[in-house]
Amino acid sequence: MAALCICSTMLLSCSKNEDAETEKGTIDKMTEEAGKEMAGSISGPLEKAREAQELVEKNYRDMEENLKNQ
Repeated sequence: MAALCICSTMLLSCSKNEDAETEKGTIDKMTEEAGKEMAGSISGPLEKAREAQELVEKNYRDMEENLKNQ
């Protein structure tokens, strides 16, 4: 009788751990998806800022070259 109680307790505790692992996996997936969305929304403006910086630097180099040639 005691062995049956012990086995029942072990089975119940194992099933609770599986549920917890499944829940943790779900939370991790949701967190990863949210992170990817945020990274995607940030990368667009960063790319535009880099392009603007390159344009400013090109204009500066062109101005310096024009000053040297005068």
